[in-house]
Amino acid sequence: MARAAAIPSGHAYLSVSTFRFGSVEIAATVTRDAAVADAWVRGLRASHPRGAPLVVGLDCKWNKQRPRPAAAAAGRGPGPAWTAAPGRAAVLQLCAGGGAGCLVLQLLYLGRVPEVLRAFLRDPRVRFVGVGVVGAAARLAADHGLACAAPVELAGPCDGYLGLAGGGGRLLGLKEYAKEVLDLNMEKPDAVAMSDWEKRDLERGQVGYAVVDAYVSYRLGERVLLGR
Repeated sequence: MARAAAIPSGHAYLSVSTFRFGSVEIAATVTRDAAVADAWVRGLRASHPRGAPLVVGLDCKWNKQRPRPAAAAAGRGPGPAWTAAPGRAAVLQLCAGGGAGCLVLQLLYLGRVPEVLRAFLRDPRVRFVGVGVVGAAARLAADHGLACAAPVELAGPCDGYLGLAGGGGRLLGLKEYAKEVLDLNMEKPDAVAMSDWEKRDLERGQVGYAVVDAYVSYRLGERVLLGR
């Protein structure tokens, strides 16, 4: 799992950290402030060579189950403390190269979605990549009205890169592609995957999990789409 070293930001709605994943340090901007998200996108745009292909890892997190009312959760009512009903997309992760690192945006606490971010997601020249990214893009559209113009599912290109047809009879996910395409070892503990992504202050382990998912998506896209 990535290890985080917090960097004091002095901003009430911003945490800037670096996460070590293997031999790489990934800069992560964690925020629920529209102005910070705006600045991150503008910074990426400014640093990217004009006309060069832009690949961005995209993912989002939501609660796979939802807490029941407090009385039931405390054992004073019938049924389990959690229900199987999924929540809204709570966290958007974007990752790119050129020093941009990862943006971890807490959508449920965002007062407004900056137009710069909306335009960025709608830009057909930007390839937003991931394993299961089409589903993630659909959640963003349904839950927050965020349209993603060019989501690129990486399962097919990764299978092609590996010389597999339809996964070669195996069910491959982000973790497996990370190992077989990039020789990177990912840890994806269920306890973090099923944790509460709607909480106002995400835990360090949650942020590391989110950052690595987006980073690996970006790296896979660069490799299988651009040969880098």
